[in-house]
Amino acid sequence: MNAQRLVLMVGVLAASAGCSRHDEPPRVFGATETYAYLQRVGLIRALINTDNKDRIPAMIRSQDVALLGAQSEKTDEYRHTLSTLKPSGVDPDALTFTKNFEAILDSYKSVCLDSAELFREIKKANARPSGPTIVLPEIRFGTEAYQSDTIGTIDSLLESLDRMDAGAASGAVSLRAIVERVREDRDKLRSAKVAHHEFTSKMKAEFPQRYPDQDWTSKEILP
Repeated sequence: MNAQRLVLMVGVLAASAGCSRHDEPPRVFGATETYAYLQRVGLIRALINTDNKDRIPAMIRSQDVALLGAQSEKTDEYRHTLSTLKPSGVDPDALTFTKNFEAILDSYKSVCLDSAELFREIKKANARPSGPTIVLPEIRFGTEAYQSDTIGTIDSLLESLDRMDAGAASGAVSLRAIVERVREDRDKLRSAKVAHHEFTSKMKAEFPQRYPDQDWTSKEILP
């Protein structure tokens, strides 16, 4: 009899994929919990998206070391806020979505810290009483679309450094390591965004079937 009841219970749980009733045992995850969780993650995504398109590019263009440092701390605060979200009842794919987003946050932090370090090193080199002078060439931005986010701005910065004339380049040997770190930061940010986009596309295809009673079309939920 107990075995029969167990089989029936398993069947009920399998049939209730998107909903639960008060007389059913608690499920591992569900639609309501997952949707609410992704809404909260979406609030952080909206903030960093604004930083990505406006604040961070402006800080890099102005070579503002202090603001870049403050932005890295702000990104840490975003990470902390995400860590306080309760994952109870949340679909594991939504948790993976957040982990991918955290990798993007980590990359933004590295971009800010290493860009600030690059500008500090250039300033120190220019302030030396003797030895070669290192002058950062004027950063020339491309089209509006090209410079509309952090990656585009870093691209422009790196291209400007690559265009150094022979005299400036010979004095910029000490910058090589930090320039390469900034280049790696840019590449890691790009890769993290690609991975996040690919996983999000998977969720967009699967969640409407998994939880048909929820609206998954909002960019506040899934970008």
